Amino acid sequence: MKTHSKIGYIIYVLGIFSLSIGLGRLTGSLEYNSFISNKSIAIIFVAIGLSVIFISFFVKPQIDK
Repeated sequence: MKTHSKIGYIIYVLGIFSLSIGLGRLTGSLEYNSFISNKSIAIIFVAIGLSVIFISFFVKPQIDK
């Protein structure tokens, strides 16, 4: 049984990417860059990443009947 469609998998990967960038900036493992200039933007990235990961579980592949 598949849990993600191809689009759902892409959305999931984008969510993981956004979450990891936000957490990396918050923990200090990523240095300052102009894309994420302060910690409040990093918190927004974490929130976006978590919500996109959650939404990706609702994108299911179509089942042929």
